[in-house]
Amino acid sequence: MTDWKAAFTATFRAPASAVSARIWAEVYGDEYPAELDTYSFVTRSDLHHIAREARLAPGGRLADIGCGRGGPGLWVAAHTRATLTGVDIAETALASARRRAESMDVEPAGFRVGSFEDTGLDDASFEAVMSIDALLFAPDKPRACAEFARILAPGGRLLVTTWDFEGQPVNRPPQVADHRPLLEEAGFDVLSYEVTPDWRERQRRTMELSLERVADLAAESGDDPDRLCTSFEQTLRNQDLMTRRVLIVASLR
Repeated sequence: MTDWKAAFTATFRAPASAVSARIWAEVYGDEYPAELDTYSFVTRSDLHHIAREARLAPGGRLADIGCGRGGPGLWVAAHTRATLTGVDIAETALASARRRAESMDVEPAGFRVGSFEDTGLDDASFEAVMSIDALLFAPDKPRACAEFARILAPGGRLLVTTWDFEGQPVNRPPQVADHRPLLEEAGFDVLSYEVTPDWRERQRRTMELSLERVADLAAESGDDPDRLCTSFEQTLRNQDLMTRRVLIVASLR
């Protein structure tokens, strides 16, 4: 079984990939938030939707779980004037997030090590919780949904992008066919469960271009090109099991 903490610590220790950024920009065009160094398929439209649906007042408390280098959460915090707390399993990601906060002139409440099942955050301490393309890696999704509910104040908003699957992808934690029953069991009312536009075509094209440019990616990272090629090919096969990428908005009862 993959040690995801070790894997993401190594991933975020390296600088963001300039080759990957060019691929993402080619596929997503104006929808690609290049300035955020995202490690996800998030678009500008996703971010605007999340900022709008978070319903945060200035000074409101926002948590970003699985925040990575921090870009999306910092963007939402800047646009809503909320106070951000970021959580990730990789300290290397959090170090990048702290630097990014300085460059974006955002003063977050802090970035801390934690997981989907154990964020280490206080009960009912946030008006909104977000998570971008990271819930996929939670090994226990019912516990993750329960943790979202625990840290949200009653009536608080949950905003998540993730994928539903029709089978179990290789080298990934257990997946689900529909996240709505898990959220409802955890105490949420699911307000919207929208499929994000063109998600499959964009993801597939991103991986296809990564395969075409695997030599450049390997030269940039110092990785073995055959290993990278195998990884991209497996990612494409795993994508075939995805039924939809969804942007979820839910409210805690």
